[in-house]
Amino acid sequence: MDSGLRRDIEWDCSRVVIQFYNNLDARQYDDLVDLFEADGVWKRQGKELEGQAAIMTAMQARGEFLVIRHVVTNIQIIVEDENNASSAEYVTIYRFDSEEKLDGPAPLDGPGVIFLYQDKLVRTDSGWKIKDKRGRPIMVKKKKS
Repeated sequence: MDSGLRRDIEWDCSRVVIQFYNNLDARQYDDLVDLFEADGVWKRQGKELEGQAAIMTAMQARGEFLVIRHVVTNIQIIVEDENNASSAEYVTIYRFDSEEKLDGPAPLDGPGVIFLYQDKLVRTDSGWKIKDKRGRPIMVKKKKS
């Protein structure tokens, strides 16, 4: 594979990864679900969400006043061939669960957890899509004693 095609795939797949977290934080769930293949799998909070409908159901169940941001770093795209790639990225999560709509910034108590996510991506007729997404915590917030 020539280096130009490899760079194009790396760029396109990086954009899918970044857009996933942007959509998640902005509660743009239709756009988030569209980043997955129709039968894509997302292992989230101990459950395997299989297919776009299951992913949408989980997104719609999120707290109405949840304020959450995913800071994504160290994205690495591994190009397997012209139609398959995988990614690894670190995600630092800042979260505040509110019982009502906030009028200003959410209180910040530091990051809650750092995850390593790994994705499998495939080229489709409508662009690159996530086939499988799973993560595991690398660092968790120390409990106060």
